[in-house]
Amino acid sequence: MTELGLGLRVSVTLCFEPRADQIGSLRNALSDLCTPHISDADELSRLLLTAHELLENIVKYSAGGDVEFECTIERVTGGLRARLRTRNRADPNRLDDVRARLAALGAANDAISHYDEMIRDSAGKREGSGLGLARIEAEGEMRLEYRIDGDELTITAEGAISDHGRP
Repeated sequence: MTELGLGLRVSVTLCFEPRADQIGSLRNALSDLCTPHISDADELSRLLLTAHELLENIVKYSAGGDVEFECTIERVTGGLRARLRTRNRADPNRLDDVRARLAALGAANDAISHYDEMIRDSAGKREGSGLGLARIEAEGEMRLEYRIDGDELTITAEGAISDHGRP
């Protein structure tokens, strides 16, 4: 779709076996798809940061098999709305960890303060800082929701994107 008229949308859904070397290419493809519709560089950067963190998350924490990544941008009254969703199987120990992290993030009164606290707490850790999801809310300005069904984890990030008067 080349134009985002009222009620129309740009959407991509990918199913793939995740590999770390794919993240940059997938992020670049998403940038190419969204750039014609998002005129503000900061807004596009927030969307791509969110995509990058979610892609990195499924590469690091998937228990194997195919994963899903979906990105939808749709015109709503007053601008654009972005929704990014990932779905993957995860090890039960990882699910407990992500559940705790997302619950703490959801309970935080201020996403930026929570992120700053997590940065301090993760200082010196070599792996598993858990900063990516908190970064989505703090820097990406997207609201996170999640669902766990058995060993399947679905994470959705959603937020407004200004289109600064694009047609």
